[in-house]
Amino acid sequence: MEPFFSQEIYDLYENTNIPLAVYYVENGRFWTMIVSRGVCKMYEATKEEMLERLNGKNPFVNIVEKEEMLQAVKIFSDNDESYNVVFHEYIGRDRKLKTIHGIGNHEYTEDGRRYSVIRYDEISDSSRRMLFPEEEQWIADQQKLLNDIYDAIARSFTSVVYIDLSDLSVNVIRLNDLGKKFMSGFAGKNCLRDVMDAYVKTFVFEEDAAEVLRYGDIDHVQKLLDRTESIYHTYRTVREGRIVYYRLKIAPFDNGKKIIYGFELFDDQVRAEKKIQSERELQMALLAGLSCEYESIWIADAAIHHAKLIRSNMGSTESSTVMNRLREGRYETIVNNYIERYVVPEDRERVRLMTSIDNLMENTRDDEIYYVNYCRINPEGSKNYLQLSIMRVTDDTGEVRFVCGFRNIDAIIEEEKLKQLLYRMAHIDSMTEVNNRRSFDELMDHSDEFDLTEEAVFFSFDLNDLKKANDSCGHEAGDELIKGAAGCMKEILGKYGNIYRTGGDEFVIIADLPVQSRDTIIKQLEDRFESWKGSLYPSLSISTGYVCASDDPSMTLEDMRRKAERIMYDQKERYHMLTGNDNSRS
Repeated sequence: MEPFFSQEIYDLYENTNIPLAVYYVENGRFWTMIVSRGVCKMYEATKEEMLERLNGKNPFVNIVEKEEMLQAVKIFSDNDESYNVVFHEYIGRDRKLKTIHGIGNHEYTEDGRRYSVIRYDEISDSSRRMLFPEEEQWIADQQKLLNDIYDAIARSFTSVVYIDLSDLSVNVIRLNDLGKKFMSGFAGKNCLRDVMDAYVKTFVFEEDAAEVLRYGDIDHVQKLLDRTESIYHTYRTVREGRIVYYRLKIAPFDNGKKIIYGFELFDDQVRAEKKIQSERELQMALLAGLSCEYESIWIADAAIHHAKLIRSNMGSTESSTVMNRLREGRYETIVNNYIERYVVPEDRERVRLMTSIDNLMENTRDDEIYYVNYCRINPEGSKNYLQLSIMRVTDDTGEVRFVCGFRNIDAIIEEEKLKQLLYRMAHIDSMTEVNNRRSFDELMDHSDEFDLTEEAVFFSFDLNDLKKANDSCGHEAGDELIKGAAGCMKEILGKYGNIYRTGGDEFVIIADLPVQSRDTIIKQLEDRFESWKGSLYPSLSISTGYVCASDDPSMTLEDMRRKAERIMYDQKERYHMLTGNDNSRS
């Protein structure tokens, strides 16, 4: 096979202790170019053995779930995105069943050929037991079946018969009530084929009938038993219009002179397995997704308050110290140590409350992800934003576990800050730090949707001496007046509503003032205007008009605006008459 890469690339990947391999796809299958020292150690095999096995005629021969690998081939072939693969495989000299997870990333050679670098990690036995309890149960069941293979009348079997191979007769060991009624019709003509044919026609669901009927052929059964110590077949029966699952066990007995047929009610087990399989698919998808996106993934057992790290993508940076040093222990101890050491003081109490087992049990559901955002301070002094994503998983026994993933969200926070900055630039007046004309216009465009309460008051303001201040003392004095007016408004009315600068010397406030203290608050605003003193201009004079919603409940926001403006302009006209100024805007 021609080398894909330069010698430097081979040296880089082959000599690393990280478990990884380099592949390319051709004719619908993976071809392995490089295996690392780490993957050889993981599989307890030499580089030559690994390459021979992976590039052999059937590279999937020892992989339990081939479809997962084949799906990875398809994903690899379809696009350039990173991909995950999780599969179960017998590895090592003792051929122990392991759960393997891999993350694949695409690269290209100088001449444009695409290859993939897959980094593997082995999920520990204890984690696998938590994630895939049905797999552990299956392994235990298999061992038990090997031990009990000749126990033909196990208690779980509702009916048991055996076929004597010397004359092919069917002999009863145990029958339930239905079995007794059924077998009563076969007195004197108990041929296996006839018995199975009648059983299938009477009880077996039609879509499963053909497969079950094959076990009435003794030659077929003996050929199967030549290759395995026992046969298990799950099928559906019909009971009072309801589908019920049964399992047929067939095993040799009495040194192969007889063959046992055990019929077992298997409905609860099948339905539980289907539920577990559904949960497993969900958990596997979550694990695969979290593995690439999150810095670390933990599992917390709610019943015993125990937490364990199942994956870390943080490398050897200083920020990963707590994750790499403490991998398992009491949940509260791990969380509190982490919070005290890494969470900024202002976020600690909130994070502690939100991540408590009691809070998670009360506020999470199996079909939702719970988020906790906070700021982390790293050992080297830098800060970054983290998001803790928590998914609740309830198993078939009702036990609750939480899958927790930590990820850096600095980019998300920065994007949100940029959005806020752009919004502020578009909607906030830079001189006074109050809402600008655009904000007011957008509000009034939807004024018919504004929910007016009896406490609503619409204020309209216009500075009286702005032109005089600009002409006599300069524009700096005029700016001081505008800022001074806005400052007085924010001081007295800022907590009651929104302030808008709608023109050079014009302001609007829409506030909710408590009816019983409304007059007092308005008097405070007038007094604040009157007491204001500037360094460039001595005093502040403002024409004011305001309208209360309680005066006429039929008014709209637009009605209030127009009425407040008329009152304000009337007051401004009186000001001009008293001061002797003309009616020009000032």
